[in-house]
Parts: sequence; structure tokens; C-alpha cells
Amino acid sequence: MDFKETDMFAPLKMFFEEQGFVVKAEVKGLDMALEQNGEFWGVEMKKTFNMTLLYQVIQRQKAVSAVLVAIPRAAFVKKRGNILHILEKLSIGLVTVAMDSPTKIVECHLLPNMPSQRNTKQSRAMIAEFNGRNFDENIGGSIQTKLMTAYRERALQIAVMLDVCGTASAPQLVREYACHEKAYSVMKMNSYGWFEKVDKGIFTLSKEGKDALQDPIYSKVVEFYKRRINK
Repeated sequence: MDFKETDMFAPLKMFFEEQGFVVKAEVKGLDMALEQNGEFWGVEMKKTFNMTLLYQVIQRQKAVSAVLVAIPRAAFVKKRGNILHILEKLSIGLVTVAMDSPTKIVECHLLPNMPSQRNTKQSRAMIAEFNGRNFDENIGGSIQTKLMTAYRERALQIAVMLDVCGTASAPQLVREYACHEKAYSVMKMNSYGWFEKVDKGIFTLSKEGKDALQDPIYSKVVEFYKRRINK
């Protein structure tokens, strides 16, 4: 059965949410970031079990309390004993997805070892990104797509507000429209070309910004912040 790595995301997300986790995709290199009671776990998805996967999950251990690998059930069955032995030695957990079945059942075969929450530069950046998103539309395992990062969400919020008021300063956006406290930095850096400076400290929306608000990929975020204005 042919499938994409991203096809594993939906059943995995449902599985972990049923266990009480908050799930967000593509957070600072993690295919999936999980949070429960202040503890953060990471999940790395792959279609096969190989050295690339092992290297990635070992790197992810620097940012989260626990890491699991998620692979198709068929890939696990072929090397069950070896895979479990290696992962147990590395304190890494394992879940499989029945991609060879229409039910896409997820099973946990090995729980990860759980040290205390990491306090590293990587973990702080990951937690800030996780908490900086109001909602998540990313799909774990995505490649070469516009990921909805906390920074992009802040820029979209500012774009929505400028579309309404025409021009505004950063303090005005923060005070009157509840934009992020770093609104000035976002507009000044202008990473996506969405903003134009019209006067000292005053910005407006560029043509690229207006086009971005019409992009279907951002529709849910745009509607979310439009509803905020109405409230």
C-alpha cells in the first residue's frame, strides 16, 4: 500500500488527543509536539526505521522530556525484536500506525523513559513556539509547505487589523487590537513583505499583505482574528 508520511498524522493526532495530550504539528523541527500537565513530548514520524530516524530522535531528546518514534505497523513487524531493543536502550518510545488497514489503528509498543522537563535553549524555543500558537493547522511530516508558526500567526493578526483600520502604530495595535507585544518588530522586519511604513512608527498593509489575507491556506487564521474584532 502506497502512502505519504503525512498520512500517518491524523490517526496519531487522534490517538494522542484521546490520551489527554494537546497536539501541535511541526514545532521547531518536531513532527508532533505533545503537551500534558506542563510536560512536553515529541513524536518523529517515518515510513521506515533507519539510522536517519534514530539520529533525529536523539537530537529531539534535547528539547523535550520524552520522545517517541511513529512508524507503520508493517515496518515494525519485519524487525520487531531489534527495533524494541534499540529504542529501549536509547530511552525512546514507539507507536505504530496500521497503514495497511483502513482503520489506521495506532498502538503503543514501548513507553519512553521520562526524565524531568528539559531546560535547554532548544526546549525553551520549542515551548515558546508551542504556546505562541492559538490553534494549529499544520500537518506533521510536511515538507516545503507554508508552516503556521507563531511568528507567521502574529504577522497575520497584524495584517488583519491593518486591513480594518488602514494605518496604525505598533502601540495602537497592541493596545486596541490585542496584537503581540512585538508588533513593531514584526512590521519593521517585514519578513513576508506584508507591511509598508507610511510615517514614523506608522504602518499600513502592502499589496502582498492584502493578497495574503485572500490566500486559502490562511483562511482559518484570518477568520479567527476577524471574529475577534467583531467581539
